[in-house]
Amino acid sequence: EAEHAPRVRTLSLFTGAGGIDIGFHEGGFDILQMVEIDERFVATVKANSSIGGLFEGSEVVCEDVRNVESPRLRHVDFLIGGPPCQTFSAAARRAGGVSGTSDARGKLFEAYVRLLRTLQPAAFLFENVYGITGANKGEVWSLICTSFEAAGYKVFWRVLDSADYGVPQHRERMFIVGTRKSSYRFPYPTHGPDSPLR
Repeated sequence: EAEHAPRVRTLSLFTGAGGIDIGFHEGGFDILQMVEIDERFVATVKANSSIGGLFEGSEVVCEDVRNVESPRLRHVDFLIGGPPCQTFSAAARRAGGVSGTSDARGKLFEAYVRLLRTLQPAAFLFENVYGITGANKGEVWSLICTSFEAAGYKVFWRVLDSADYGVPQHRERMFIVGTRKSSYRFPYPTHGPDSPLR
């Protein structure tokens, strides 16, 4: 019966090679369109969107997210993506400070918010490095949260370690989930000492 449930119509931004999209696809999300600027990654997701591919039927767009025009898009229920995070990362801090939104890449979240405002999906997921909370002395984090709230969303966030969910690698990332109406609770870890399933 679950197999016949309607799939969630989803737009993917900053798709990369489609890693996060695979998880959403497996969870019942229908990735309608994938937007990625790097031609190397676009070649990968196009191969996986061809006949017989995991994302068969998905439209792959090689374009800067800042130039994406929402009228091209059909109705979507969910928006996923995480802008390039080099400006917020630990490596950037070690290399001479976190530039945050003073770097052009750090302003890409504004394009994400623009599409949220226009498309008004029921919910979204925004993923980035956890260093985003400290960029520009917390000003970036505050701006991101208030921007999502001003677009009409309740914001829920948590730093999650992939190892707590069965990935054989410690990788901590910031996840922000926004909903227009309902509340949201992050899933309990499935692995490790904090898992109730042990």
